[in-house]
Amino acid sequence: MRQILGGMAVVGVALLSAAAASAQTAYGTEGWSGQATLYGWLPVINGSQEGPDGQPLIDLDTSDVLSALDMAFMGSAIIQRGKFGLLLDAVYADLGTDGTWVQNRVDTSTTTKLGMYTAAAMYRVHEDPKWFADVYAGARYFDTSIDFKIGTARLGQASFSSDLTWTDFIVGVRGGVSLTDRWEVTGFADYGGFDGSDDTSWQLYGGANYAFSDRWVGTLGYRYVSIEKRVTSRAALDIDMQGPLLGITYRF
Repeated sequence: MRQILGGMAVVGVALLSAAAASAQTAYGTEGWSGQATLYGWLPVINGSQEGPDGQPLIDLDTSDVLSALDMAFMGSAIIQRGKFGLLLDAVYADLGTDGTWVQNRVDTSTTTKLGMYTAAAMYRVHEDPKWFADVYAGARYFDTSIDFKIGTARLGQASFSSDLTWTDFIVGVRGGVSLTDRWEVTGFADYGGFDGSDDTSWQLYGGANYAFSDRWVGTLGYRYVSIEKRVTSRAALDIDMQGPLLGITYRF
């Protein structure tokens, strides 16, 4: 069952930015149009919180993602009329990892549940048959829980748990360039966290799209997401996720 859930996770685990990473809407500037995307993401996931030996408490390569992902869901949509649009994104991931450090004398278990939900207003600053550019601004809401256990054979086990939610104001840009009737390249970047603290979130994407038809578009790209949030004076959520993605977009 875990492998099935993991497979579903990889199929859907990158939709936080699918709307920005998908092909541009191609139905003109009159009336309503939109698109929805489902894609698989195979990221390397690194957590920079370190133990005394300098080893990260979270450190997964691509081959470990399926075994660490207990459950994930991502979905996104763009709704557009003329130059104005609405970008909606949602992602939920449940990660569990076990490890040893300090010469295998200390065992650790980390479970991180992360939900990121984004809503942004979008404005098309340029569009012609060759390329388009959008700017967007909105809010990204985070809902996370962190459970950390550490133990040794001599001292027993200690645990730490924290639930936290916060909201970042975000600004971003996205765009694309048509290469042929079927091929185009797209990209986006956004940044969140303007409250004067060290808590930030940002992401980058670049990729290529292939139009199978007027409705269906395939996507192949690479995505990087970074999240930093101080939990307590001694603990912080600091996760970087990066890796290739493969997706399918339906335009309506």
